[in-house]
Amino acid sequence: MKINIIARTNGVGLDRDVDLIHNALSAAGMDVTVSHCRGISPLRRFWPGEKRFDANIFLERVFPRWFGSAHTNLLIPNQERFPERHTGLLRKIDHVLCKSRHAEEVFGSRGNQCQFIGFTSTDMLDSTVDPDYQSFFHLAGRSTLKGTETVLDLWKKHPEWPELTIIQCKENAVDQVPDNVRLITDYVPHDEIQQHLNRHGVHLCTSLSEGWGHYIVEAMSCGAVVVTTDGPPMNEIISPERGILVPAANTESRHLGINYHIDPVKLESMISDLLLMTAETKQLLGQKARNWFIDNDARFQKELPQVITKLLQR
Repeated sequence: MKINIIARTNGVGLDRDVDLIHNALSAAGMDVTVSHCRGISPLRRFWPGEKRFDANIFLERVFPRWFGSAHTNLLIPNQERFPERHTGLLRKIDHVLCKSRHAEEVFGSRGNQCQFIGFTSTDMLDSTVDPDYQSFFHLAGRSTLKGTETVLDLWKKHPEWPELTIIQCKENAVDQVPDNVRLITDYVPHDEIQQHLNRHGVHLCTSLSEGWGHYIVEAMSCGAVVVTTDGPPMNEIISPERGILVPAANTESRHLGINYHIDPVKLESMISDLLLMTAETKQLLGQKARNWFIDNDARFQKELPQVITKLLQR
C-alpha cells in the first residue's frame, strides 16, 4: 500500500506530525512517501497525470495540485488553522481523519465523512531525572496562542511564587520579566528541551487552542502535572484524574476552531492550590498522565494503519 504524506514544513508541530504518521504507517509495512505541499507544479491540479499512490494524506490543509496523484484523498486537519475560505476544497477529500472528537464534530457538521483516529506525540521521558514538583515550566516557543501573557502577569503579581522558566522565541518575548521568572529566548537544542521537560514537575500549558497539543502530551509523557485550559481539544487529553483543568473566561472563533482564553483568576487559584499540594499527590497525577500517554500511544500505533487500510478497501 503506497501512501503519500503531504504537508508544509514549519519546524515545529507539523514536522512532528509527519514523522509520527510516517513511523506508524511504515512500521505497519506500508510504503510511505513524504512530499512538500509545493513539491509538484500547480498545473497538476488540471493535468494530474497517473495516480502513483493509493492514498494522499494531507496534513492541516488541502493542496489541490496533489488531488490527482492518488486514488483516495485523506485529510488530517487542525481546525484552528483551517480557513473558512478553504472549505470548498473539502469536496475533493474522501475522508477527514480527526485527531480529536472536537475536530470530528467541526468537520462532521459540515457534511464531511469523518473518522476519529486520535493522535500521539514523542515520548520525552528521561527516567534518570526526578521532576521537581515545586518547579514551574511554560514552553511558548514560536506560538502566540499559549496564554503566555496571562502566566507572566500572575508571576508579576506573586513575587513569592517559585521560579517559573519560560522558553519563548525572541520575536514574541517581552523586554522585561519579574525577578522570579527565567526567560530563555535563545535557541534551545532538543536535548536541553528534554531536560527542561523532565526537570520541571508542573507545566503550564495554557493554550488558547490546539490541533492536537504536542506540548501537553509531551509533558504528560514525562510524568509532569499539566495545567491546561478547559476547552476542546485540551480537555480531551487532560482530565481531573491526570492533570489540572482551568475554566476559560471567554472564547472567540479562530478559523474553524475556537480560542479559549483561560480565566486568570481561576488559574491563580489553581496555582496557589498546587503550591500547597503534597509532592506525593502531584507525583500521582503525573504518573496517571504518563500511563495515559503509554496507552494512547499504543492505541494510535495500532489503529491508524488499521483505519487507513479499512478505508482504502471500501
